[in-house]
This record gives sequence, structure tokens and C-alpha cells, in this order.
Amino acid sequence: MSLHPNNVPYKVPMPNNMGVMRYLLVLSVFVTHYNILTGTEYGFFIEGYDAVGCFFSLSGFLVYGSYLRRRSHAGHYLSGYFKSRALRLLPAYVTTVLFFAIVLVAVSTLPAWQYFGSWHFWKYLGANLGFVNFVEPTLPGVFEGMRMDAVNGSLWTMKIEWMLYLAVPVLVWLSARLHNRATAVLTTVYLLSAAWVVIFFHLHENSGRGIYEILGRQVFGQLCYFCSGVLIYYWFDELMRRRWLMLAVAVLCYYSVSFLDFGLGLLFRPIGLTYIVIMLSMTGRWGTWEGKRDNVSYNIYLVHWPMTQVAVVLGLPEALGDGLSFAVVLFATVVLSVLIAVLVEHPLRRYYGPRINGKRA
Repeated sequence: MSLHPNNVPYKVPMPNNMGVMRYLLVLSVFVTHYNILTGTEYGFFIEGYDAVGCFFSLSGFLVYGSYLRRRSHAGHYLSGYFKSRALRLLPAYVTTVLFFAIVLVAVSTLPAWQYFGSWHFWKYLGANLGFVNFVEPTLPGVFEGMRMDAVNGSLWTMKIEWMLYLAVPVLVWLSARLHNRATAVLTTVYLLSAAWVVIFFHLHENSGRGIYEILGRQVFGQLCYFCSGVLIYYWFDELMRRRWLMLAVAVLCYYSVSFLDFGLGLLFRPIGLTYIVIMLSMTGRWGTWEGKRDNVSYNIYLVHWPMTQVAVVLGLPEALGDGLSFAVVLFATVVLSVLIAVLVEHPLRRYYGPRINGKRA
């Protein structure tokens, strides 16, 4: 049974601009992390943290609908849902963790036998393959004395992505139990999540303790972005009919931190930013050219941090200058991302992907 207002699971219009939007968002994250790791101050039209929230928004918009479409068919839809999510996330993620854990022995201060034989190395592998990067973010003798010694500071979001995927069946079940009041359920979760962010923002501001900032951006703090994407999925047709009026409202919501109390403005910022990103993704054909080739924005997200760290170790910013170094790191990151897609993701998806007429899609 569908929970969409039009009584059918909405299918995302194709072609659209979402692929290019993903590249713009991941470029924002790349710029933010490059600045952190090298000490540069390059600007971008959207902050890296906001871009991460937008990725969760796009997940809500796309994944919720995918789950509903699976749910509308007979069979083991739940296992199929998680299999499709695993096939999307795991190949590139596992490859990234293993690849850098092995090759970074080249920049470790320890000899290879001591590096691979240390408990530290195996703890890193176990923690990161288990999506708990915070348990062990470093490798033995790697990136010591640098601005940040974390091997891959981008991986903290991956456990949140999985938790949001797990939340989808719960949200659908809860909406059904409450007589298909999906909008009410999602709005309530959104407000609770946004309130969580505001509370921990004020705790951090008043105490200066970093733990509050960390807690504020964990999974419950990201649900407001995810639920924003789902709400726009539910009411997509209505919102797009009034897209320009709603865009004006969304811009006001996004910039509400400028004319309201900053903490209060955080209540409105996620839904405003989500609508802006999805509306731009679905309006016009300015980015439809991207759909003709593979999108490797996810892979870029995974590998850009350690690639930047390696560039710093090799002294590229000093040798080439900040601008050329940035371009070299970005190019190398894209090349590695494409290689992961071609050598790892494509073969696995051909073998484990869905069947059409008895053949692999």
C-alpha cells in the first residue's frame, strides 16, 4: 500500500540535474577539507557541513521512494532493499578502507613489518570496516605531526548513512500504524531532530566543550535533513507547481540564521536548503548531460581526504603552490574514483545486481 499523497510511489523525473548537483556538493566538501588540511582559505558557494546535510537530504528523497516501490510488490522487499543499499555503498567503501590502509605504509614512520604487525593497524581496519571510524581514526606512524592525523576524516558520515537507511522501514511502519499520517510523523521527527541540533549548539556555545558539537551532528541531528528530503518526495508535485514561491520561502528559511537567533534559525535551515537543492536538481536541463556517464561523486567523497593528506606529506602545496596543488589533488582523486568504479563497483553490480528476464541488469 502506497503512502504517497497521490496514492502511487512517485518516480523521480529523468533526466534531471541531480548528478551534477552531487558533484557540486562533493566539491564543496573537498574544498572545505582541503582548507582544513593545508591551511588554505578557498571559498565555495556552500559550506562543506551543509553539503553533507544535503547528501542526507538527497538520500531521503531517493531512498524512501525506492523502499515504497519495493514494498508495493510481493516478496522479500526488506532484504532486497538492504541488498541494494549494500551494493551501492559497500564496494567503494571497503575498497577505500583497505587500499589506503595498505598503501599508506609507504608514508609511515614505521618499517613495513612493524606497521602491518601492530595491533594499531588491525584495530584501524576493524573499526573502519565496521563503520565506527571514531574508535580508531589513525594508522601507525601515518600523518603524525600534521594538522590532523586522521587517515580519512570523511568516514564519520557512513555510520549515519546506514542508520538513516535503517530508519526508513521504521518511519514507514510508524506512518502506517498512525493511519498513513506520514506527513505528521515526518514533521514531528524533523522538529525533534532540529531541536536536538539547537540544544547541542547552545550547549557547545555556552560550555566550549567539543563533545556537544560532535553529538549535535550525529545521526539524530541529521534526521532533519533526511526527513526534509522525504517530505519533499511526498509533496513533490504540489511543491513543484509552486516552485518559485516555495523557492523564495526556502531561501528565507536557509538565511533565517541571519535575522533570527542563530539557534532558532537552525530549525528552518535544513528544510530550506533541502528544497533549494532538490528544486535546482529537478528544474531545467542544465545538468542532464551528466546522466550519460557514471557518477563517481560518492567515490570522490570517500577518497579525497587521504589523497589530500598524502599531497601534504609529499610537500605538493609548497612545491607547486596552493592553486596547482589543489588541481593535482582533485585530478588524482577523480582518477582513483573512476578506477574504483570500473575495477570494483561495475563487476560486483553486474554479478550481484538485479536480474531482468533472468539476466543480470
